[in-house]
Amino acid sequence: MSNDNYLRTGSIIAVVSLMLLSPAISDILNNEAAKYVNDNESSHNGLPTEWDNKQVICVYFPVEYPHSEYSSGVTMIDSDGSEIGINDALNSTGACVGGFDGFNEGLEFMMDATRVTGGQLSVGYTIDPNWGPFVHTIGGLNIDEVKGDFGGVYWSLLHNGEYSMVGIGDLVLSEGDVITWEIATW
Repeated sequence: MSNDNYLRTGSIIAVVSLMLLSPAISDILNNEAAKYVNDNESSHNGLPTEWDNKQVICVYFPVEYPHSEYSSGVTMIDSDGSEIGINDALNSTGACVGGFDGFNEGLEFMMDATRVTGGQLSVGYTIDPNWGPFVHTIGGLNIDEVKGDFGGVYWSLLHNGEYSMVGIGDLVLSEGDVITWEIATW
């Protein structure tokens, strides 16, 4: 048998093997893609399954003001600072840091969780004597930089998917809570 015949036979075997293995490869890829919570009723929707019942903070950036590091999908960062992956299905950009337990105070949790990113989600705030901490900057995006056809802009705080009725300084956390920051305008 000539070298050409060996090559041809080897190529045919390789193609047939790939065709036979393609369902298994597809299942592996689907299992990998299915590592996020898929429950629209859950505040953990779109977050890694290993964070279910864990405390998480997410920061979403406007398309017009992307974060230099987190501008493609939502980057998932574990409590030890390691990147778990990027969820493109959330139709947003930013980062979520999760896998935490035991935090009761919103501000303490936010500051500790964002430090895990090595400064990428650093938080700037001022203390108002009547209202407490006022967050003006997250991840380098200061609200004063956001321009557009609106009356004002602020970092909006959501607690388990609902707008928080208290500020971050008064937010009491439970196990499994998810807090989210996103730019809002009026």
